[in-house]
Amino acid sequence: MFDESLVLKRIVIILLILILPAFLLAQQSEVENSDDLINFSSLSAVQSEITSAVGWAKQDNGRWLSSKNRIPFTDDRTNKSTAAERKLGQDNFIRLELRKVMIGNKQYNVLVKKYHDGEYEFPLLKEGWSGYKSLDYYVFEGEKLKDILPHDIPFNQKYAVNLNTYVRGTIKDYENKVEEDLIVKSIQAIERSERVNDWNLIIAVYPIKNGEEEVCRFKLIPSFRKNYLASFYTAPDNWERNFDMTFYEVKFYQFKSFIRDSEEYLIPVDEVLEEDGTVSEYTNNYNWGVLKYQMGDYPSAIEYFDAAVAANPEIDDFLIYSFRGNAKSKMHQFSDAIEDFDKALDLRPEDIMDYSNWVKNYFNRGVAKYYLEDLSGACKDWGKALELGFGPAHDYLMEYCE
Repeated sequence: MFDESLVLKRIVIILLILILPAFLLAQQSEVENSDDLINFSSLSAVQSEITSAVGWAKQDNGRWLSSKNRIPFTDDRTNKSTAAERKLGQDNFIRLELRKVMIGNKQYNVLVKKYHDGEYEFPLLKEGWSGYKSLDYYVFEGEKLKDILPHDIPFNQKYAVNLNTYVRGTIKDYENKVEEDLIVKSIQAIERSERVNDWNLIIAVYPIKNGEEEVCRFKLIPSFRKNYLASFYTAPDNWERNFDMTFYEVKFYQFKSFIRDSEEYLIPVDEVLEEDGTVSEYTNNYNWGVLKYQMGDYPSAIEYFDAAVAANPEIDDFLIYSFRGNAKSKMHQFSDAIEDFDKALDLRPEDIMDYSNWVKNYFNRGVAKYYLEDLSGACKDWGKALELGFGPAHDYLMEYCE
């Protein structure tokens, strides 16, 4: 059983400024002081994922054998075995996910590997197999994403990155548990020095470019948290052998999206200075507002956005009003949210790259109107959003509007 006083309710992160319909809105935990959340771990929703890869293993006859989402064994006899646990291969995965968590004032990522698993009721007799799904999770500093895939892509070069994990854990049969709560609980135990993390993860990466074809091989190498082990796997002399026997392979764009989509959520929290050397109150409060919004701390997000607007009342960036409007909607402050969406819509961007995000304000304002029982106004806004190219509005028009 969980200690309910230590567990946050599940918090759903919204991609950029798109609000989902209200029946998907997550409820916020009440706190007396929003600053208390700064040092409290909360897990975001999935930011990026890989759901399909080809696993490769070198056989004892020198040939390579592949399987979807599974690394085969290195001998033919074992691969042909019908035993339940043999069908899992040396390694397998269902999904690789990247999430985000705040620990103190620092941004971390959580790599979650979900896979097929199981156990025998009678292990010695190999009888009574029960199959289920398990997951491993690794918490590491968000800045490590830039090491996993540098912005200057090192094609045709093998390398390895020590994630120096803050905490690592396994959840058996996760479908029957609240995985987010268990991960948060383990982070809190490390924060309070109630447990020590002895585990680490090395990720080996090999981006390959051959003419027009681009793929990426990668390998997750669990290890103990020992400097000599990390040095061994990450040393250039050993990069080659990381891929000698086994690896996964995906199209390069898939691996790039996996890393970059999550990296986009890293928010600069260092103080930004103006040209005259003074602190930019607007930019710093805006950045912290976005960060708090990402983590589902909507009351704090609103406070930071308010401070940013107070520092620069003439700001003509629609995004701050979009974010604040969405945060207010999440807090069920729908009338106030509509005022922010109105302001955002008045600030139509000149840059065509910003246009798609600006259009979403019609959709989001429609959601707020729907909850104020203004169905006519909601349908009008959803119709406008669809007219301007926001496709998801179509489903809402069909569902709620004649």
